[in-house]
Amino acid sequence: MSGLPILVTGATGRLGRLIVERLTATGQPVRVFTRRPDAARKLFGSAVEIAAGDYADGASLAAACGGIGHLLLLSPISAALAVDQIAVADAAVAAGIRRIVKISGSNWTIEPPGNSISGDAHAAVEHHLGTLSIEHVSLRPNAWMQVSLANTIAQALAGHPVLEINPDAGIGYIDARDIAGVAVHQLLAGEVAGKTLNLTGPQVVTPRQVAALLSTALRRPVAIGERASAAAAPDADVEHRAVAQFATLIAAGRAATTTDAVAALLGRAPRGVEAFISEYLAAEAALAGQDP
Repeated sequence: MSGLPILVTGATGRLGRLIVERLTATGQPVRVFTRRPDAARKLFGSAVEIAAGDYADGASLAAACGGIGHLLLLSPISAALAVDQIAVADAAVAAGIRRIVKISGSNWTIEPPGNSISGDAHAAVEHHLGTLSIEHVSLRPNAWMQVSLANTIAQALAGHPVLEINPDAGIGYIDARDIAGVAVHQLLAGEVAGKTLNLTGPQVVTPRQVAALLSTALRRPVAIGERASAAAAPDADVEHRAVAQFATLIAAGRAATTTDAVAALLGRAPRGVEAFISEYLAAEAALAGQDP
């Protein structure tokens, strides 16, 4: 692409940081749109241009989108997810953008519709992108290792059992670093690889298998057991209701899938669960001043 900046939303979050760091490492100019300019400056220093603003503020969106080439569209789960992302996309198109790479929901939250409030919101944004006369791709990461798998490892380190609704439901975990790698690839590539890309790790593993891997790595038994089905409180916010729906869908086996998308685009296999566990435990041991 040209030397025009790439605009990144959600840059101060876990995945957004990885994407910005990879983009700036290539020498690509980056602009971040954020409600937290001080936090963004602390994270990225002078490596990026910061555009402060809010999704609901059309003037700040227009200013952020002026003179950009491509857009990385990312925002956390919220009741306003679809409205916010559509507002950014429309502002970018009005500014003459050429490509949008969207971080979407997991494939199993989007299809079939009606099973996930988060998936339905992402589907609404994907549908809107399809009405725009620009190049776009939606990346659908399966299940992040840095979220649910990391929490499982932390529980085991604390001496707790691995408790899941269905200990034998498989999950095709993906490392957030591989999601970031694909996002950067699609932002910089000559053309996008498709309208949607289902991103997974290299294998499907069950919580029972994860417990066995942890038992081996920790050199002590890690128990596996069942917990009650997920149900958010009636007055729970959107994020907590969405997470409860994720757990139900995973327990039903919906996340038990793998694809070759990461390998096809990055020219290498995606990171696997066993390697992630080893890396996580080594990092924890280093923090504690212990041998891994």
